[in-house]
Amino acid sequence: MEKIIPYQDLYVYEIAGEFSDSKNFFKEEFIGCWNEGEVSCLFFSAPHGEEVQVFIQKRGFRLLSNNVMDYKSWQAGEELKPFNVGNLIISPPWESCNVEEGDILVHLDPCVVFGTGYHPTTRSCLKALWEIYQKEMPEIVLDLGTGTGILALAAAKWGAKRILAIDCNELAVETALRNVRLNGETQQIEVKKGKAEDFIKENADLVCANLHFQVIESLIRQASFFEKKWVLLSGLFVKDAEEIERQLNLRALHTFLKIQEKNWLTWAGLKN
Repeated sequence: MEKIIPYQDLYVYEIAGEFSDSKNFFKEEFIGCWNEGEVSCLFFSAPHGEEVQVFIQKRGFRLLSNNVMDYKSWQAGEELKPFNVGNLIISPPWESCNVEEGDILVHLDPCVVFGTGYHPTTRSCLKALWEIYQKEMPEIVLDLGTGTGILALAAAKWGAKRILAIDCNELAVETALRNVRLNGETQQIEVKKGKAEDFIKENADLVCANLHFQVIESLIRQASFFEKKWVLLSGLFVKDAEEIERQLNLRALHTFLKIQEKNWLTWAGLKN
């Protein structure tokens, strides 16, 4: 496999405005665009201040800030190294690791997208997903807020036949697609750009949603949410998760397991 070297320094330009065609304008050393509400962040691996200025003047945007940081700082000081969940070894493509008999290697390039596996919510989701697949094998999975595609890839390796991975962010979709191809899972995993609420009606045995509390609240207001046999939720602070759990228990989703790490709680439920 071709060795992929991680980024050394990140040049981040924060812009007031949202757009989705940045790759048509920026080419060299452009990592991607992260949209967050009405603010967008352009990521480069080298300085591109003049080019960004031309871009925002043409589009009528406003530069809010520009920052330089090393890649490790962007990843909250974490040195990305291989780690195990169940029989998976999840490793950055640029790291070498020993794979023993029975282990499955997943190469994950997080780019600058959420979902390295180091955050408590992602790590707990992986652990919960492994426990679900030890009890049963959901074949159709809906992964809402896929980020890097890490949960979709884990589900595929553990036996899911079809996974629809959704994210509202352009850069997350690009990153997840790249990881799906990197791991040879294009037949099983489809990645699409969109809002979680617009895809909850999709048929699935299991829905994974590592999302903001407000988005999860909107999901559970839809009847189609309760048509899924398995539910895996994260991105929730403990108090919020307890309220969500109470509401779901009342709607015939009983608690399969809970994993608390620091102030975060991941909840998995099974339809009665």
